[in-house]
Amino acid sequence: DGAREEELPPWADMLTVMQDAISGKPFDEVLLNMRERHGDAFRIYVPSLFGETIVLMGREANQFVFTEQDRNLDQALGGVVGTAVSGKKTMGTKERKSTESGKIFDKASVNFFSNKKALNKATKIFVESSEDFCDRMEREITPDANVFETLWRYVVQTNADMLYGNGENAGTIVCTTIDSINKEGLFAPQVRQAGEDLRKVLVRSYEDRVQNPEKYEGEDTMFEEFFRLSEGRADKEMLEGFQQFMLTLQLAANGNQLVTIRWLMSHVYENKELLEEVRAEVRAKLAEKPAGTTIRDFNLDDLLDLTLTNACITEAVRLHSDIPSKLTLRQAEIDMEFGGYKLPKGSTIFLYADAVHKDERYFPKSASFCPHRYTDPQAFNKMQMDREIVTFGHGRKRCTGELHARAQISALLASFVMRFDMDLKTNEPDNRIPEDHDGPFVFDTANSVCLVNLRKRTEDQDTLAGGASAKKTPAMAAAAVYAGRRVEAAQRPPPQQEEALGELREDASSKGSCPFAMFHGGE
Repeated sequence: DGAREEELPPWADMLTVMQDAISGKPFDEVLLNMRERHGDAFRIYVPSLFGETIVLMGREANQFVFTEQDRNLDQALGGVVGTAVSGKKTMGTKERKSTESGKIFDKASVNFFSNKKALNKATKIFVESSEDFCDRMEREITPDANVFETLWRYVVQTNADMLYGNGENAGTIVCTTIDSINKEGLFAPQVRQAGEDLRKVLVRSYEDRVQNPEKYEGEDTMFEEFFRLSEGRADKEMLEGFQQFMLTLQLAANGNQLVTIRWLMSHVYENKELLEEVRAEVRAKLAEKPAGTTIRDFNLDDLLDLTLTNACITEAVRLHSDIPSKLTLRQAEIDMEFGGYKLPKGSTIFLYADAVHKDERYFPKSASFCPHRYTDPQAFNKMQMDREIVTFGHGRKRCTGELHARAQISALLASFVMRFDMDLKTNEPDNRIPEDHDGPFVFDTANSVCLVNLRKRTEDQDTLAGGASAKKTPAMAAAAVYAGRRVEAAQRPPPQQEEALGELREDASSKGSCPFAMFHGGE
């Protein structure tokens, strides 16, 4: 690669790493221990998958990957997931973009996710289906049933219908794939079989679109956009590539989304004060509308305007999502340097963004669920600009489906909190919510978190809960004050900076699990 060994990041002590792993230390602790021993840049070897890999951590690493070198770093994770689901080597992003079919895939994706009309139509589907799902829960679910066992299939099916359109049920195949990953891992034989099943469905659907175009007129789906751009002339190789592209997209999106929804709802229902704040926010939005308005009438702007609800989504993603927090994988397209080390062209780079998300300097009481960190827009924007919070990624590779995800999750949470009470059930004493230390594509802790005893809220409860709205404003003010103090501390000269930040962390640690607990009643 042209670089001398001493110019590259040091090798991690893999013997110690193996000892940590064998002793049962969790994924995040193993990685953070490596950072403590070797600094913010070091090398590891990952057999079969990545080979020699450069690991980067810290806020400067986030800025390096997501901002400074974003244009020169190729997305590498898609090829790994595609290989897992197809059983054969799949092109990475750069390779895919060099082919005619790859250009069509990417253009179809951009057109679909940036299409305002399609997004508004998707939002309508989200609010209607969320309310329909709650109607079904009210009729069918038993008190001992875990709500998530039914909810996850609904989410996958809704997403599949939006991407693939009507006709043969691709959603069932995607459900099977995710269930197999959950139980057997990403490289399970069932995952590959599901990939082959999906390919057959897509081929039949494509041929039907060629023969009966009138059936799909006006359909705003990813599949229809691909069909339009390929002009109905896709060959076998192109369809095979599209199958891999779509399934990879589904797995990445649904994996993150399902984990986020499960943890989000668990955190909100665990904290009764926060639950009432979220209800008050939805109630206030409904009160802005004409008499008789329901959640079914919400549009995209309404859902995105639910500040606390969206802050809850951000915090759930920070604490629990796989991508990009636990696994951001890139390949260097040019020679570059970081932290005084050379990163040669062709290097595989693994950014562990959670190193910042778990850092007390940026997120006091970092293991705690505290959405009020983000309710002040100016402070939240600065956290994003400084690449301290990277929940949906940044730059040219930022998640293109972020607005779809926020709309769907906001609609779902709004429907649930306004209609139901539920109880949290975990394996922890007193049903406390557990800390999440799982690695990428591992859902053991998430699967241990359940919501049970779903019951309809009464009108009297809704009236009594109205008083909680008064608590929303001081909590948001607290977020602004706290963020302002942190920015002020960070701007001091280095000798005074750590002292000021230390005082701020000490203040936060004395207020329970959330830095803003004294303002909104959190414990």
